[in-house]
Formats: sequence, C-alpha cells, structure tokens
Amino acid sequence: MPEARWDGEQRPRRSRRRLPIHGVLVAIDAPDVAAQHWVVDALDINAHGLGLVLPPELPEGTVVELTFKLRDDAVFSRLGAVVRHQMGSSGGVSFEGWSAAERLKLLEFLVEHYESE
Repeated sequence: MPEARWDGEQRPRRSRRRLPIHGVLVAIDAPDVAAQHWVVDALDINAHGLGLVLPPELPEGTVVELTFKLRDDAVFSRLGAVVRHQMGSSGGVSFEGWSAAERLKLLEFLVEHYESE
C-alpha cells in the first residue's frame, strides 16, 4: 500500500459521509449560470475554502459569490470563490479575494458555533 502524503499532492479520501455544520447556510450566486441563487448547507471549512452541498449546475471552475448570515451582527455578503471539485452532492470551493481578517472572522464564528452545539 502506498504511503499517504500530506504535502498537498495526495490525500486520503474520507470514507464517511460528511454531515452539515448545523445551522450554517450559505447562499451561492453564480450569475453566469443562473439568475436565482441557491441556499445550501456548509459541510466543513479550512483556511483555503469550504465544503458545501453543491447543486449539479455548478461545475468545477465556476466563479461564485457566497453570502453567509451567521448571526444578527455577522453578515458576509457576496464573497468570491471558485468551485474546485464536485463529488456527488458535495463539493469544495476555494476562497478568492478574501482578506485574512475576513477568513479569520468566519473561522472564529464557525468554531464558536461548533463548540456550542
């Protein structure tokens, strides 16, 4: 069996089904694909992107805008991202043009939200 590499070239796939982050919905706008936006569940997040339940109309490479309403005082609106992969009903987007402060604020909220569940 080949040794797993953690340098970004090869990563073992998760064998379990990813579950939504409870209560975190994301609106996805893709004006080049559809006039209406989709509202989907967030699955997971890291410093470079986000796992989402993605509609099949959004192939890899599609430029999208993400909007989060996390609580009364925290709204992230129309932040840029690119669809990086699609696997069945889930996929991943990478953050494009987000400042480190914006990514940190989102990560802080999600960790706080996760720990309060």
